[in-house]
Amino acid sequence: MGGHSSWPEWIYIGVVVALLVWVGAEAWNVERLVEHIPAEAKTIIVTGQQWFWTFEHEDGTKEIGELHVKKGIPYKFEIGSKDVIHSFNIPDYLVLMDAVPGRINVVWFLPVEEGEYPIQCREYCGLLHYNMRGTLYVEDGA
Repeated sequence: MGGHSSWPEWIYIGVVVALLVWVGAEAWNVERLVEHIPAEAKTIIVTGQQWFWTFEHEDGTKEIGELHVKKGIPYKFEIGSKDVIHSFNIPDYLVLMDAVPGRINVVWFLPVEEGEYPIQCREYCGLLHYNMRGTLYVEDGA
C-alpha cells in the first residue's frame, strides 16, 4: 500500500530532471551557436507573421518578402514571430530556425555566391502557409 503513494513522486522527479537536462542542453547549444557568430556580422531582425517575413536591417531599412544581402559579409539573424510558430528556412544555406512568439532565436550565415535563393516557412502556420515564401538576393559586395 505504501508503495503506491510514492509512485507519482518518482514520476514528478523524473520529469523535472529530464526537463532540467533538456533545458541545460538547449542553453549550451544556443551559447555555442552565439559564440561562433563573427564579430563583424551585420544584424538582420527577421519577423515571421501570417503570412510573410519582414526583414529589418541595422540602418532601419525594412523589406517584406525579400532580403537583399552582400556577398562575403556575415549576417546574424535575430528571428522572432508576431503570432504563431513559424520556421525560417533558407535551404541553399542550410539556415533553419524556429520563429517563436516572445522569444528571439539567433542564427548566422555567410552568403558566398551571387544569385536568388528561396526563403520558406518550414512550420505549418495556418491556412496560407504555402504562400509564406520570400527571396534572398545575394549581390556583389563591391
